[in-house]
Amino acid sequence: MNSLQDKVAVVTGSARGIGRAIAECFSREKAKVACVDMNEVALRETEKSLKSLESKGGGEGFCIVADISKSNEVKRMVDEVLKKFATIDILVNNAGIVRDSTLLKMPEETFDAVISVNLKGVFLCGQACAKVMAEKKYGKIVNISSAAWRGNFGQSNYSAAKAGVVGLTKTWALELSKYNINVNAIAPGFISTEMTATIPPEIREKMIAKIPLGRAGEARDVAQLVQFLACDESSYIQGEVIAINGGFQM
Repeated sequence: MNSLQDKVAVVTGSARGIGRAIAECFSREKAKVACVDMNEVALRETEKSLKSLESKGGGEGFCIVADISKSNEVKRMVDEVLKKFATIDILVNNAGIVRDSTLLKMPEETFDAVISVNLKGVFLCGQACAKVMAEKKYGKIVNISSAAWRGNFGQSNYSAAKAGVVGLTKTWALELSKYNINVNAIAPGFISTEMTATIPPEIREKMIAKIPLGRAGEARDVAQLVQFLACDESSYIQGEVIAINGGFQM
C-alpha cells in the first residue's frame, strides 16, 4: 500500500474513539493530519498522541476546535488547515452524536441536534473541502455512516442521518468524479468505543452474541479501512458503502 506521506488529511470527530484511531493511523503513514472536534479537552489528548507519533517519525498533526454544524465554523476550520498545510487531500467525515429515543418520545430538539451534526455537518465539511480538491483535480472523501442507516430501534434521528450520509456519498461520487475525487462511505457495526462503553453489560453481551465473528470491532479495524480508501490503491472504488461489522448483517 502506498504511503500517505505528506498528504493533508482532515478528520472530524477525532477527539476520541474511531476518529482518534483514524488520525493516529494517518500519522503513522506520515500524513499531515488536522484533527477537528468540539471536545477541546479530549482533543488535546489526541494532539499529545500525534506529537508522540511525530517524534517517532510520524506525520505532523494539529487540532482545531470547531462545531461542524455551523458554516462559519467550517469555513474557519478550512482556512486554518490551508494556512498551515496549504491544501487538503483527504477528508474523513467522522463526527457524530447519539441522542436515542423512540419515535413516540423523541423531542423535536433531539431530532434536530443529531441531524445537524451527523448530516448537515457532513454536507458542510464535504462542500468546503471538495472546493479545494476540485481546484487541483484530486481528493479522497470518506464518510462514516453506520450499520444503523438501514434502521435501528430508538434511533429515528441517527438512522435518518446515517442513511442521509449514504445518499450524500453516492450523489457526491457522481458529481465529483470529473474532478478525480473519490467519495465512499463506511458503515461500521458494533465497535468498542467510549460511546458504546455506556451500553449496559447485559445488552452488550446480547449484541456481541449476534456477531458471527464473536467479538466487537475495534476502532483500529475501521481506521485501517479508512486508510485504504484514502490511498491511491483504492482509486477505482467510487460511491460505495462498505460494511465493517464482523458479519452481523448476514
